[in-house]
Amino acid sequence: MKKVDYIIVGQGVAGTCMAMKLMQENKTFIVIDNHFHKASAIAAGIYNPVVLKRFSIVWNATKQINRLREVFGDFEKLLNKKYIYDFPVYRIFNDEQEKKTWLKKATTHPDLIDYLSTETEQLNQYNAIQNPIGSGEVLHTGRVDLTNLLADFKNYLVDKESFLDETFDYDALVLDDNKASYKNIEANRVIFSEGYNILNNPYFKNLPVIGVKGEVLKIKTEAILPEAVVKGKEFLMPLGNNNYFVGATYDRDNVNYENTTEAKTYLVDGVKQFLKTDFEILEQHASIRPTVVDRRPIIGPHPIYSQLICLNGMGTRGTMLAPVMVDDLYDFLENNQPIEKEASIVRFYDRF
Repeated sequence: MKKVDYIIVGQGVAGTCMAMKLMQENKTFIVIDNHFHKASAIAAGIYNPVVLKRFSIVWNATKQINRLREVFGDFEKLLNKKYIYDFPVYRIFNDEQEKKTWLKKATTHPDLIDYLSTETEQLNQYNAIQNPIGSGEVLHTGRVDLTNLLADFKNYLVDKESFLDETFDYDALVLDDNKASYKNIEANRVIFSEGYNILNNPYFKNLPVIGVKGEVLKIKTEAILPEAVVKGKEFLMPLGNNNYFVGATYDRDNVNYENTTEAKTYLVDGVKQFLKTDFEILEQHASIRPTVVDRRPIIGPHPIYSQLICLNGMGTRGTMLAPVMVDDLYDFLENNQPIEKEASIVRFYDRF
């Protein structure tokens, strides 16, 4: 029987950050994942402290971005590759009232002054982009290349014999005296970071995790475009080599992994509202985001089986949320520190 401190089920962005944290703290672990339709693997990986629909600050934005840079910087050092790309986010204004609201918040709102620029004409030099009223620039933004980071870190764990590429078998999990055994592995705790698949987990299936299907496109254009995210009806993000990410749809009614022509048409029409140039569609992908009814993560122990831990519900902002949520969870598990109330699983204990 192999003994470890932790088993981590799921190697999305949260499970990956948890594994890095445990490794840095000299804890032993095994990650189990079959890499089936992981939302993190196709996510844009954008970090942005502002809700672009309402021009409001994201929950704990500054703390999240600061920690994000540290954690994903650690991955760059460990794997000797670049994953963090800093560039601005431009929000194209729909009308003059939006522009006035933006400028007012950029100069008077204490939480937003550091993040909203008062410049509104940065996109005017790009003939392929239509923005007659201008655009607002969000500062301290960029993306993390999650697709390559997750794959590279998996290979690293495989080399360290710390990864099992398989579907987790709940029937093989044996709970005993605050420990857990899975096949030939014994662990002090099992962390379930399964994303939407947690609804198939017999221990956590009653949590209010809501699946939201998202479809995205990868396109190619020879047009001269800014090294930035451009957000109109949809958002356009540079991937290098004239390739761009377009996304994303939000479908709560058809929660599956199938690509649809309807979503492709929706995304193409959306990006054409501001991108006035030809482009080629290279790829289309679909996955399911794990969102929560109150738009906060769910972390902490099962109310009966304390050795079973939930790390879930990162939703559409997993790149920003995962590093700080992992810190919170680790401090709870190892240092007996309280989990932030808004993210604690305790708020849903009445569902068990």
